[in-house]
Formats: sequence, C-alpha cells, structure tokens
Amino acid sequence: MKAQRKERDPRVSVKTVKITKTPLTKSQMVSTLQSMEAAAFLELKKAERDYGSDASFTTMCRTRWAGINATLEALCIPQNFLLPDNREALSIIEERIGKEQARTRFTISAAE
Repeated sequence: MKAQRKERDPRVSVKTVKITKTPLTKSQMVSTLQSMEAAAFLELKKAERDYGSDASFTTMCRTRWAGINATLEALCIPQNFLLPDNREALSIIEERIGKEQARTRFTISAAE
C-alpha cells in the first residue's frame, strides 16, 4: 500500500533557517538561534489564528517553539523583538487583542 502525500495548507508558511557548514562565531550562533525562535513563534501565532489554540497543528507548533525558547533561556540569550518574524507575530497578537476588546465592548453595551 502506497502512502499518500499530504498537501500543505496554503495558509501556513514554513520558514527554514539555513545553517552553514562552516563553524559559526558566537554572534552568528546567537543570531541563528534568535531567527529560529522568531520563525517558530510566528508559525505558532499563525496557527493559533488560523486553526485555534486547541488544534493539533497548533500544539505541535507550540511544542517546537517552546523547545527553542527553552534553549534560548538556558543560554541566557534574549529574544530579538526587532526581527521581522517577531514583528509580524506581535501584529497578529495586537489584532487578536483588538478583536477581543471590540467584542467585549459590544457585549457590555448590549447588556445595558
């Protein structure tokens, strides 16, 4: 029996960070880890937005991001919020908060 290949969902983009085969300097290692964390965080926020926080794909993304984030914390490397992926993830969070606040205001005003 031949295994069927799953089609990739067009709403989810998978970013890869290329790692060179030459030895990395300390600053290159830090920036590579920060880029990997930012890409994983963006993928998590997109999955939460598109599939919800309880979906299995979202759980997989959260586990991947948590592992990378734990590595950063263990090495005392701060997250770089100036990276484009982190900025996009933060805009997704702001969008969600704005929608929740609008829904709450409507609910409160409708109850009065």
